[in-house]
Amino acid sequence: MISSPDGTTVLSSLGWVDKDALWLFDAVRGATETIPLGTGARYASLHSDGSGRFAVAHHFDGRRLEVSVRGFSDPRIVLAHAVVADGENIISGDSPAWQDVPLLYVEYLGFAPWKDFVLLKVLPAKGKIEVQPLGWYDDTYDKMYQGVTGVLALPDNNGALVSVQRSSRLILHDLATGAQQGAIELGSRGGASKLAFRDSGKELWASDYDTVVVLRTDTWRIVRSTRLQGAGTGTQQFIGEFSFIPDQALCAVARPFRGDVVAVDLATLKIRSSSKLGQQPFEVAALSGGRVIARDWQTGALLQGTLERR
Repeated sequence: MISSPDGTTVLSSLGWVDKDALWLFDAVRGATETIPLGTGARYASLHSDGSGRFAVAHHFDGRRLEVSVRGFSDPRIVLAHAVVADGENIISGDSPAWQDVPLLYVEYLGFAPWKDFVLLKVLPAKGKIEVQPLGWYDDTYDKMYQGVTGVLALPDNNGALVSVQRSSRLILHDLATGAQQGAIELGSRGGASKLAFRDSGKELWASDYDTVVVLRTDTWRIVRSTRLQGAGTGTQQFIGEFSFIPDQALCAVARPFRGDVVAVDLATLKIRSSSKLGQQPFEVAALSGGRVIARDWQTGALLQGTLERR
């Protein structure tokens, strides 16, 4: 889930529910709507750096990747567009629209010479997408089950953090050479999911299956972690996404297997408040005044409530 800077518009796209469409929640009216994107992609993913614009990555099962830039004020309008496919690599539209939206993506490209997961960097000034192989993504990974799932640019723009499915290890990737600069172990819980910087880039927040992990970015050392989803003996159950609450020193975390959203203290990771939403909250957005909205993991249905102190 991503939100507009003023918190009035929340967008989502659950691939198994929405396919190639946007789900929009109007926080003022309390209403939802679906916006078809019409690209024919199998699913879409949303990417934002917190500005008034955002990017949609349109995924075509390895045949191509398209990225469109849109504004929260009218998500139907495409401001800029990029495509990489076999024999096609172009950027069109308003070049300044790429400012303040993510430029790094990871994707499986099923055509030569790639036929593997790669890192893609949108280069508006050059009018193309740079495709870079991931030299470290080799046979040490079980590629049938461990796809490359996410990328987050480092503040210095020289490197990136890359996550791999079913792995608690984040790779420090050198954008100049494509080589691995290092690795960060989150805690061996079995899978990094969401990654986000906080406190002007001084902290990295990550979810590691059932655990929230916080690291200092100057040392990449873990400074706090807490397991937020228990399970029966010999089993694990994952947490959903997390979202920082704009007017409080709290982070909201969805828990699909508890049917709730909990708010943890940013400094201690102790649970301070919660909201019982029912069903299985997976994506979550924290709005002002302790208000939270979420989407059900299975159906994508809207879930909403207010955080109450425990």
